[in-house]
Amino acid sequence: MTAELPDEAYVLGLAMCPDIGPATIRRLLERYDPREAWERTAEGALRSHDQLVVSWRRHEEHGISVLTRDHPSYPPRLLPDPMAPPVLFCRGNTGVLDCTPTVAVVGTRSPTRYGIGVAAQLGADLAAAGVSVVSGLAMGIDGAAHEGACGAGAPPIGVVAGGLDEPYPLRHARLWTRVEEHGAIISESPAGVRTQKWRFPVRNRLIAAMSDVVVVVESRHHGGSRHTVEAALDAGVRVGAVPGSIRSITSEGTNALLAEGAFPVCSASDVLIALELAYAGSPEVRSWRAHSAEHPPDPAPGEERLVYDSLSADPQSLDELVRATRLDFPALCGALERLAQAGLARGVGGWWERA
Repeated sequence: MTAELPDEAYVLGLAMCPDIGPATIRRLLERYDPREAWERTAEGALRSHDQLVVSWRRHEEHGISVLTRDHPSYPPRLLPDPMAPPVLFCRGNTGVLDCTPTVAVVGTRSPTRYGIGVAAQLGADLAAAGVSVVSGLAMGIDGAAHEGACGAGAPPIGVVAGGLDEPYPLRHARLWTRVEEHGAIISESPAGVRTQKWRFPVRNRLIAAMSDVVVVVESRHHGGSRHTVEAALDAGVRVGAVPGSIRSITSEGTNALLAEGAFPVCSASDVLIALELAYAGSPEVRSWRAHSAEHPPDPAPGEERLVYDSLSADPQSLDELVRATRLDFPALCGALERLAQAGLARGVGGWWERA
C-alpha cells in the first residue's frame, strides 16, 4: 500500500528532476494537477513513488515548507513576475515573507572592518525601523547585515542558492539558525541540492525580486553584487550604495554605482526615505516600532549577554572585545548594534562602553 502524499510532495518531485527547469515546471503545473504533472516526467530523478516518499519525509524532518504559486504563503510580491519561481522552499516562519517592507543589504565576501560595521549597523537600524533585511547569508557583508538584524525588530529573510538541509557556508550554521528563528530562509533548490557556482546569479535575482530597495555596502568593481544590482534595475527596484574610500579596492564597485546614479546611503534614514516610509507613517512601520518599544532586545541570553558582560564604563576597542568574547567580528558588531538599539551600549569612533 503506497503512502498518501500531499500535492506539495509531487511539486517537490518535479523540482528534483534534473532534466526539467523552472519554465517547464511552470507550464506543467498550469496544465495538470501536481500528481499528474509528476507522473508525466518519466525520466525524472524521482521515478519511484518510494523515492518520492523518502524525499518528502526528509523535507518534513528539516521543517522545510514547499510553496507553490497558489500557496497562501507564497510571496505576493513575486506573483506579477512571469519568471518568478514556480516553487520555493522555506525554513522558518513563512508568514514573514510579505508582512513588512524589505531592503536587501549585499556586498563583498571580503569586506573591510568599516564595511562590516556599516552593514551590521544598517541591519540593526532598518530592523528596528520595521524593515526586513534581505540578504544571501554569505560571508562578509551579507552575514554582517543579518547579524545586526536578528532580534532587532522586523524579521530577517535569507535567500540561499542550495538546499535548505545543509547551511552554506558551514561557518554560518549558527547564523542560519538565528535567521530561521527570527524570520525565514528561502531557496529555489530542494533539500539535497548542493550549492554550485551557477546557482548564485539565480539566487541574486530572487534577492532583488524580494526587495523594495537594494543597498550595496562594499563591492569590487565587477563583484557578485553586480548581478543583484542588475536584476534590481531590470525589475525597477531602487539601488543605493555606501560611499567608500577611493583608495579601497572594496569600494570600487559602490563608488562606481554612485557615479552611475545610485542614491548615497550614509545611514538607515537614507534608505527609509528611499522607501518613502520615513514620513509616510506606514502601518507596518508603526506596528514594528511599537513592537520594538514594548519588547526591546533582551541582553540576558546568548551573544548580547556575553558582549554586555565584557563592556564597562571604560571604552574598549573592537580588538579588545573580540579577544574578551571570542566572537568573530561580524557577530560582535551585530551584538553591539543590538545593544546600542536597546540603549545598553554606546560606540564612538570604534570604541565601545556600557551606556
